Amino acid sequence: MTVVKGQDKYERCVEQAFTEFSSYDEVVDIVAAWEQFLSDISITSAFEFRWFPKPITSDSGSERTPTFTASLTPEYSIVADVIQEVPSDAQAFRERLAPFTTIETSDISHNGTSPETIDICLHITDEQAQSARVHLNSFDDEFLRDPHLVPLQFSLIDQDTIPKYKFERMSLVGENFRDGSLPDHSQMSTQMSSDGGLASIQIPISDFDRNKATGVLCNKQPPSLYLACHMWDRVFYDQLNDSQRIEWQREDPDQTLTFEVEVNSLTDNLNNDYIPNGSVSSEWVEETLEYLCVVETAQKLTDNRYQIDFRNLREKRREYKDVIVRGGEFSDLAMLFAGWHCENEVELDTDDLQELTEPGSPDDDTDSKDYTQPTIGEY
Repeated sequence: MTVVKGQDKYERCVEQAFTEFSSYDEVVDIVAAWEQFLSDISITSAFEFRWFPKPITSDSGSERTPTFTASLTPEYSIVADVIQEVPSDAQAFRERLAPFTTIETSDISHNGTSPETIDICLHITDEQAQSARVHLNSFDDEFLRDPHLVPLQFSLIDQDTIPKYKFERMSLVGENFRDGSLPDHSQMSTQMSSDGGLASIQIPISDFDRNKATGVLCNKQPPSLYLACHMWDRVFYDQLNDSQRIEWQREDPDQTLTFEVEVNSLTDNLNNDYIPNGSVSSEWVEETLEYLCVVETAQKLTDNRYQIDFRNLREKRREYKDVIVRGGEFSDLAMLFAGWHCENEVELDTDDLQELTEPGSPDDDTDSKDYTQPTIGEY
């Protein structure tokens, strides 16, 4: 398919979709990176890392869900919030942080034991660090002290050699970790103090690949594009029968292998087998399958059943590998899906676009076909 009209609209659509994908993927990176880093420095018997902590509610009723929490020793825990956008209004930023000011040690317990000390670690993108610093400087000391905030700015460095995330303190005075219960050689506060040369924490991406593969999602709803890429790459292959898997290995992007999925069953499958404790909702799954319908790699059969038109897209994905500057494991697939999705959004009128997500009969029933048999022209 070729985009003929609305080229600017199409390009903006793809850019926005990929930006949302990359932004979400960056948060998953940060969580996976800190899980690996903190597990290396913590007291093993006390270490507990939560990818999906519960929301925290302020006295005024506002709610904020931490990006992750970690118990490092029986006495010490961290509550983290990844901040990619800082509002221009200081009050709005203060309200974002407000729920953390009411956090209780009982909110972060490990095996029934509450820590004596909790630090609120703010991971702020390098581009937003200056705005955050201005806002933090305008807050009263009591707000910053109780609970104790540790603002860190982060960036992705050495992308052409050994890509790694770099975290450094945003202030040379105060605002450091209170991790005295950790062994001396493991204390982040010492490493990032003047005594430690104000060193940064650097975590290579290769160090947390396994953590990311297990965690997959961060503690908020993923863009449909993000979950679609994960399901396509990690889940759908397992739905193929034996002959379909043989055919898939041929890497023919034009060969469609079909099977059916049911929303609730697929949701349970994701939570039980692919994203443990991920709390993936059936609404997320349904929205993702609707997204794939617009991409034209799925067809809606009933309100809760879909036919997946699965293909091996490795060859098509290679076209994007050299043009993506920074991206996660599924970035090439994300660009491919975003392009197909946006093409239909731009090219199709409202009725035709809506028809893609309406229940109907499948185009081709090949679920039980023996794909190992040669097709015409293969002899």
